[in-house]
Amino acid sequence: MFPNLLIFILAYFFILISLLGYGLAFSNIFLKNKNFNNIGYLGLLGIFTLIIYSYLSNFFIAHTKIHNLILLLLGFIFFCVFFNKDKVFFRQNIYLTLIIFSLIFISILIFKSHDDFPYYHFPYTHYLTEQNSIIGIGKLNHGFRTPSSLFYLNSLFYIPILDYNLFNFGQIYILGFGNIILIKKINNNYLSLKKNFTNFNIINFLSLLSFIFINIFFYRIAEHGTDRSAQILIFIFIIKIIYLLIKKKNYSIQIINILLLLSLIISLKAFYILYIIFLLSIFIFFILETKNFKKALQVFISNSFIIWFILMLNLVLLSYFFNTGCLIYPISFTCFQNLSWTISTSEIKLMNQWYELWSKA
Repeated sequence: MFPNLLIFILAYFFILISLLGYGLAFSNIFLKNKNFNNIGYLGLLGIFTLIIYSYLSNFFIAHTKIHNLILLLLGFIFFCVFFNKDKVFFRQNIYLTLIIFSLIFISILIFKSHDDFPYYHFPYTHYLTEQNSIIGIGKLNHGFRTPSSLFYLNSLFYIPILDYNLFNFGQIYILGFGNIILIKKINNNYLSLKKNFTNFNIINFLSLLSFIFINIFFYRIAEHGTDRSAQILIFIFIIKIIYLLIKKKNYSIQIINILLLLSLIISLKAFYILYIIFLLSIFIFFILETKNFKKALQVFISNSFIIWFILMLNLVLLSYFFNTGCLIYPISFTCFQNLSWTISTSEIKLMNQWYELWSKA
């Protein structure tokens, strides 16, 4: 029993380090080493990187044990390489990160998996480890019609010895990094309040309220399907937008964080694509600030993360399209009925009504 638990613990923290390694690599290579002063965002960036890779690689290969082990080892190496470039940053964050993820690890041992895990979470993730992308798989199982980036991320945690035992780790890391983001924000606001109480604002209140809400209502891992992870990120997403509108500084890094959060939210469940409307409020804000439409547009277009956001969005829509013949299932007007693998219109409309009743319930 003890050796198995020790291996489980080592794998848990090994993947954590690998995620941070990919976050560091992405930041240094593609974002021109943007200064992420919150290690939570760095972790989410690592998750984003592996999700992008998982979507792309699955078009050609299955995520086998050896493939995944090499991939995670590469992330570990990235961490070791880039760690030496910013030792001070990690020394400031190492204890908080270890405490948060150690506490969350206890919850893994206590709680069972989500109720939908045996229905379609596990089968879909398992399918990704045995097959490359198969067109029309949505006809085989209803659960295969609503793919989530969590399944693609978790499929990369299929490694030797532990096999399928890490298939629900994706939501654990999102919960952990989300908590770190909020704790760092609360701590920074607390230090500001000590200097001047008049600095208290809605950002302080929302950060504290979100942290309390998440850890009271979302602490049970058994409830973390694809919705909970997205909802945790939505709290942070809204706070980040309000922060941008109030503080009016560091536009480039703030937009990167906002696009990072939004891309992950949409990838977890495609109907969250409605949250793109919040980008409109930011765009209007930039128009009012610059008093120039072209300059406001340039703020978005010139941002180094916009291409990756569009790539993630297209990969999510492609996964739905190849599974169901719809860009977003079960929205009938996004479906292509002339394709052999498209779900029938009557069934799509029936499921649309069912989802509406389910969400209202």
